[in-house]
Amino acid sequence: MFNRILCTLGLTTAVLAAAPLTALAQEAPDYNYFGIGGSDEGFVVNGKVSLSDNLSVRPAVATDFDFDDGEDVVYVLPVTYDFNAVDPDGRLNPFVGAGISGELGDDSSIEAAVTGGADYRFNDKWLVNGSVVWSPFQDGSDDVDFIAGVGYSF
Repeated sequence: MFNRILCTLGLTTAVLAAAPLTALAQEAPDYNYFGIGGSDEGFVVNGKVSLSDNLSVRPAVATDFDFDDGEDVVYVLPVTYDFNAVDPDGRLNPFVGAGISGELGDDSSIEAAVTGGADYRFNDKWLVNGSVVWSPFQDGSDDVDFIAGVGYSF
């Protein structure tokens, strides 16, 4: 358990130390979106709401439509640091963050979560996104989930 806490703190420290090293000449990502997609948990509705130049909230809710089991809905609510675009056209925007995740159903839970991923903007209105969500303390073991989708930017 202590090693998991150290790993989580170490990852957070590395991200915060690397954040100022992003290219200053590029513009900070300032878009919001609403999207749909899939994950290893099922159908996903996700999005991004910018809080400031490089901070966002990226909520996601997933369901497998099998409402007879104890894990009806899975959610994640991270606050992320949005790096400046890493490609010359400004389309690929990676992010990392932390927040909460859990399940709603017969055995509801709330856990800590760490996430990372990227948005790729095709144009001003459409993008694809992908992320990995790691819940290091879920049910006594760690859990890794994947999310991929398409979004409409506003």
